[in-house]
Amino acid sequence: MPPARIHEAVALELNKKRKYNEILLRIGTIAPDSWRNANPKDGKKNKYKTHFWDFSIKEGQANDYKRFYTKYHDNMDNPFYFGYLVHLIVDQYWKTHIDPKYRIENGGTKGFILRNGTFHDDNNWWGYYDSLKMERNLAKIYNLTKLPIEKEKIKNFNCDIEELDQSGLFGKEGTLNYVNEVVSLEKSGDESEIYDINDVLEYIKETTDFVDKEIKKLE
Repeated sequence: MPPARIHEAVALELNKKRKYNEILLRIGTIAPDSWRNANPKDGKKNKYKTHFWDFSIKEGQANDYKRFYTKYHDNMDNPFYFGYLVHLIVDQYWKTHIDPKYRIENGGTKGFILRNGTFHDDNNWWGYYDSLKMERNLAKIYNLTKLPIEKEKIKNFNCDIEELDQSGLFGKEGTLNYVNEVVSLEKSGDESEIYDINDVLEYIKETTDFVDKEIKKLE
């Protein structure tokens, strides 16, 4: 799955025409992944729910963004909802078209290829360590400054998405604070051993074109 800064970058590219409030847009496009930090009353963290998973799809990404749009299309003038929709579509494209550029199988072991051509089999290292370098550099390129982490401090915030547990988004233990602190633009500099930042910028343009076309179909 693409990390937070990819989602934000695509949303901002789309926003060059849409002109939404950037803070609300960025928070919306981060929101679906806040399931990781949620504290649901029933104790069940549910990515499939926040991502509108279609269980009829057995292969590849299964975000049913059409169902999200159908349910919440009256709210698409709200930057938060629009950002949420963008996230679901970006996931779809990235999983199907970008991730396969890096994922390979070597001697029966699944892993990915580094920029120097060597094989690495630790997927956790890819997703939770090395890609953070790429995210930090994207944060600097797109000037992704820190976001407010308390709902009460976000002007015009409004969200009634039933599938989203907002407990995972806000506060010091929430996803917004994680993004602020872990992939801050102030920490940029080190280059990813996997991603060439120029390639990533091209992927963002490519993904933006796809998302724009999909949204126009929905509209």
